Amino acid sequence: MCRALPFLAAVGLTACAGTGAQSLTGPTPATSPPAPAAPAATAIIIATTSLTPSTFQLSATARLSDASTRDVTTSAQWESADTAIAIVTPGGLVSSVAGGDVEIRATYQGVVGSVRLAVARPPGASAFALAGIAREVAPNSHSLAGVRIQVTAGADFGLTTTTASDGSFGFPSLKRGLTAIEAFKDGYLLWRIGNWMVDENKQLIVSLFPIPPKDESGVTASARCSDSTWSWAKLQMLACADSGIAYVVCPGPLCTMPSGE
Repeated sequence: MCRALPFLAAVGLTACAGTGAQSLTGPTPATSPPAPAAPAATAIIIATTSLTPSTFQLSATARLSDASTRDVTTSAQWESADTAIAIVTPGGLVSSVAGGDVEIRATYQGVVGSVRLAVARPPGASAFALAGIAREVAPNSHSLAGVRIQVTAGADFGLTTTTASDGSFGFPSLKRGLTAIEAFKDGYLLWRIGNWMVDENKQLIVSLFPIPPKDESGVTASARCSDSTWSWAKLQMLACADSGIAYVVCPGPLCTMPSGE
C-alpha cells in the first residue's frame, strides 16, 4: 500500500510499503557543447615589394579554413632555397648574395607558400679574404700545424687548406654569402662554425679541444685540469682539486649544457 508524503522541495515523493530500497535521482545537468575548432591555414600567399634590385620585402598571408585571412609575416618560417644567391630574415627581408633566380618559401602551420625572385648582384665587392689561426685551447694553448680547414657549405663548398707550422691559414677569395667551415686534426674534436656570413674581409680563430682520454674501464674523463692533467670525478667539487678546472667535458657528468647540445 502506498501513501502520499508531504510536498518537499517542490518534488512530490511517494512512499510505498515493502522491503525494497528506494532511490532518488536528481535532474541530469546540461552539458556544454564542445568549443569550435580554431580555423586552420589552408594556403599561404606571398606578396613582394622591391626595395632595391638586390633587396625585397616579402609579406605572407594565411588563408584560413573559415574563409578569413591572417597576416603571418612575422610568425611564418622563412627559408631561401639557395643561400648562395639570396638570404631571408625571419621578417621576410630578402637580400641578394649574387645575381640570379631564387625561390623563397614561407611555412605556417605546416602549409608552405613560395615565390620566385630574380635578384641582382649586391653592390660592392663579391669576394673577400679570410685569414685565421688554429690553436689548442688552454691550459696547453699553442698553435697547431697540419689542421685541415674545409668549407662545408655555401658558394665555396669543398674549398680546403691546411694550417702552416705557425697555425696560420687563409682563403684569399671567398664569395659573398652564408658559409660553414670545419677544422679536422687527429687527436682533436671536430670544430665547426655554421651560418657564417661572408660580407667583408674577416679573421677567424679555430680553437681545438683534445679528444678526452679514457681510463682502464673505458670511462671518458669528465674535466681537463689547469695543470694539463685530466679528472674522472663525477662531482665538480672533487674534480681537479690541486689546480682547478680548465674546462669540463661535454657530454659528461659535470656538463651543464642542455641535452642534445
